[in-house]
Amino acid sequence: MTLNKISEHVYWLPPGPPDRPSVCAVVGDRRALLLDAGSSAAHTRELLDQLRAETAVRPSAVVYTHSHWDHVFGGAELGGLVIAHALTAGALKELAVLEWSDEALDERVAAGQASQQHAANVKAELPSPRAVQVAPADIVFHDGLEIELGGVTVRVRHVGGDHCAESSVMYVEPDRVLFLGDCMYDSPAGALTAELALPLLEAILGFEAVLYVEGHSTSLSSRPELEGLIEKMRLAEQAVRTGSAVAAPDDELPDQEMTELLQAFRAGRATGA
Repeated sequence: MTLNKISEHVYWLPPGPPDRPSVCAVVGDRRALLLDAGSSAAHTRELLDQLRAETAVRPSAVVYTHSHWDHVFGGAELGGLVIAHALTAGALKELAVLEWSDEALDERVAAGQASQQHAANVKAELPSPRAVQVAPADIVFHDGLEIELGGVTVRVRHVGGDHCAESSVMYVEPDRVLFLGDCMYDSPAGALTAELALPLLEAILGFEAVLYVEGHSTSLSSRPELEGLIEKMRLAEQAVRTGSAVAAPDDELPDQEMTELLQAFRAGRATGA
């Protein structure tokens, strides 16, 4: 994937196969910061090499949106400070002591502790025999913190959500870029709940962002596009809660995105029943 400069201070490496998420670098006058680290040392090196060629800068720290493997396995490659929410910091310790051989992955799948797709993605990203090094958190926050880089500030806020209770977002000022990670996605079981999703949507809209970076979307979103997605989520939740049909212009059938949201909210209600 090719590194893209998406604002004055923000560089974005889009997601790619097998399960590589978006990674961003924020470059200030005094220092640079990674937003998530990527799924392997090789993934992180791709970003660092392209960033160095573009700016002659190497970030000195990384801040994580959450602890899922594809967002943190590249952290040790950076060799800088790791900044994480308290829940993420605890999860990093658990990841560090897990066995990541093919046999161990297959055992977790057989025990229902991981999906077949998860195991396949890890095997594809990190060919066997693999050595996984999970860097521990150096700086731990709870509600959030602000990181001044020189002419640009990254405001980190814990938002939670169905995908992961530890999810945090990063708002870059003055660029008005919001790095979302996976916070808007459904849970690993495919569920969305009103209790977690609706407050999360309000929190996201509370930032004065004009550009949004999602963890696994290959395109950036404008504020109108993000607001449109959030409205779909609200309509889907309301339809599931009330048992009514989703209102669509000219009696059109719901699109694929709406269909998936309806399925996720139905799964959430079934889980909570």
